Amino acid sequence: MVKEICYKLNKSSMLYKRLMSKHLERLNITYAQLMVLRVIDNEPGITAKEILMQMDTDKATLSGVISRLERDDYIYRVQNEKDGRVRNIYVSEGSEELCAEVNVIEEACMRDLIAGIPEQEAESFLNVLDKFIANQVRKIDEKDHA
Repeated sequence: MVKEICYKLNKSSMLYKRLMSKHLERLNITYAQLMVLRVIDNEPGITAKEILMQMDTDKATLSGVISRLERDDYIYRVQNEKDGRVRNIYVSEGSEELCAEVNVIEEACMRDLIAGIPEQEAESFLNVLDKFIANQVRKIDEKDHA
């Protein structure tokens, strides 16, 4: 049963990314770019290293995503005052409009995702997912400290 749950969670996640990517195409932004943009928007001045720690991606992929976001003027980098080798990353003013459009798209996708599911069932499902995540994090932490 656990294997089936993991398979279906993964399948749902992949389908959600595909659905979002389809909508994001018209905005000329990828799902990966959106996720990085969100992290930067939530933590202005974050570094690429800190983004790597938050996201499940590799350095080369993140570097490409950040470069494209900067090229398209969604973000900008500023040299860190304390360490000249480090650059702090900020969301550009022009990306606010993009984020607003993405929020509308995401809300529509979310409504489609939970259509026909009673709120209580959705909340129970979230609680179970939180427990799955907590169990996995605990096991990873145990192995890191062993």
